[in-house]
This record gives sequence, structure tokens and C-alpha cells, in this order.
Amino acid sequence: MDEFSDNNLKNEYLSRLNRVIDYIHQHSHENLSLDTLADVACFSKFHFHRIFKAILGETVNEFVQRIRLEKAFGQLMLHRYKPITDIALDTGFSSSQNFARSFKAQYSMTPSQARSEHNWERVMKRMQAIDGRKIDAQSSEETVLSRDYISQLKGSLEKRLATSPEMQVTIQKLPPYRVAYIRNWGPISLKTGDAMFKRLLQWADSRGAIDDGAMVMLVVWNSPYFTPPEKLINDACITVPVSTVADRWVNIQSLPGGDFAVHRCDIDTHLQEEAWLNFLLNWLAKSDYQPDDRPAYTLYYDYPEPSATARVLADLCLPIKPLMQ
Repeated sequence: MDEFSDNNLKNEYLSRLNRVIDYIHQHSHENLSLDTLADVACFSKFHFHRIFKAILGETVNEFVQRIRLEKAFGQLMLHRYKPITDIALDTGFSSSQNFARSFKAQYSMTPSQARSEHNWERVMKRMQAIDGRKIDAQSSEETVLSRDYISQLKGSLEKRLATSPEMQVTIQKLPPYRVAYIRNWGPISLKTGDAMFKRLLQWADSRGAIDDGAMVMLVVWNSPYFTPPEKLINDACITVPVSTVADRWVNIQSLPGGDFAVHRCDIDTHLQEEAWLNFLLNWLAKSDYQPDDRPAYTLYYDYPEPSATARVLADLCLPIKPLMQ
């Protein structure tokens, strides 16, 4: 029997690989040997490397290097005056030369070019300049931006943006959250999102983990600005007490706290991208803040039944730091 056709076994493998992915995100700047990561997964080196490639479609080294490059791109974008050599070493590369070669192979530009073209000041100006033009009418300079914020929207943005209410945004210091999660790879659709939350809430309900204090959220770990669409990671999460343990269906992780811009809004659960787009264009681009490299998330109040067309109260939580830093 093919081991990957056995759902129970595949769930067990995915659970172990998710532990590894969480570890890589937290320790990407360290020396991540195959031995270390195989130990995290509780596999032998041989089986770990084979299973990782079979399920995720990348070798362990390819995945680690991609995560490091994405983090480095983010630093180039948000830390305009930080030396490139420091960025290379801080994100786990052995030298600036090795970093430069890998970066150009991944993004077809040098780190200096990426900093020049995609620093936050320039990105902010592009966001401010979006005026309702159709995607196919954008200039080449806006192409990367639209891949990040607009690619899932069709047609003109003019009506959506013109009718946006004034943004109600507060700056809050949020605590870390301990959550159980189910992970989705690739762009998240209505169908995949419903399936994730249905499985998660059934799991939590069967273990008595849903109470008045439980918080349900969708966590976004990376951005299409740096990451190929099929490699995006989104987690459906619910907060759980310390006594809750992971199993083959659900993993446990800690989400970092810190300063967040929080936009409370009444949103259609089928049009969440528009809510985020309005938040980014109508508040962030005009504020004195820039994104931080912690994950963003949407916190739902009374998440609706799957497949239901419903409006729900939600907090859009964007990690931020002061613009001049």
C-alpha cells in the first residue's frame, strides 16, 4: 500500500512536518541541519527528507533557503539603511556573496535593486497612487504590488475604494496567543477556508475547547509580494489553554504579540480580501506606520457556519512599527 494514500498516516506526517515548518520560521537565522529538523519531526534523516519532498514538493534545503530569502526581502523592503551584509547574516546566510547569488536566482534582481525598487517608501507611494484603474492597465512598476494586494480582485477598484467608510483603526499591544491550527498551502479560497474552519471547530467542540473566551482567527504567514502563490501558508486557528495538546489532526503554536493596527469592521465572509485591501490602501498607506514581519491575522467574532453567506464582526490585525525606524 502507498503510505501517502493512507489518510491517517498522511495526517500524522503533516502534523510532524508542520512542527518543522514552525521551527524553521522561528529559527531560520540559525544553522538548520538535516539532523536537527529530522529530530523535530521525529523521523530518521532518510525518511524525513523523502517525506518532506513528497508532501511539500520542495527539498528541505530548498524550503529553508526560500524562507530565508523571503525574510531577507522583507528586511530590504522595511529596513532601508540596514547594511545588506547584516541582512544576509541575520537571515541565516553564511556570507553576503552567497546571499546575493541566491537572491538573484530567486527574484531575478540583486538585493540592491530590490531595495531600490521595493523599499516601503516607494511601495507606499504606489498604493497612494492607485486610483481605480483596471489591473491590466497598470504600469509595469505596479505589477508586484498588484500581485500582492489586488491579483484576486477583478475589474476596477474605483467603486470599492470610493465607497469605503472612514477607517476606524486603533493601535493596540496584543498579547501572544496559544492556538490550535489547521494549515492550508496555497491561495485560500472560500471553499478551502470553509473546510479548514469546519474541521477546526469540530475538533475543538469534540474536546470542549470552545467557550466564551475562545478566539477564532485566520493567520497569514507570508505575502504574495515575496512568495509564489502555491507556497502561501494560511492557518485557521482557535485559542486553547495550556493543557490542550496537539494530535494528528491539529497542531499547536504560539503567535507573537506586540504592536498591531486593529481595524474592527463588519465584513462579508466571502469578500474578506476587499476588507484587507481597503485597510491597506485607505489607512496604512496614509499612516505613520509600516508593516512588521510578524504574521497578520483576522480575528472573527462568532464565525458563521461554513458556506453561509453572512456578515460577521471581525478585527483585521496588522503588525506594525513606526515608519521612521
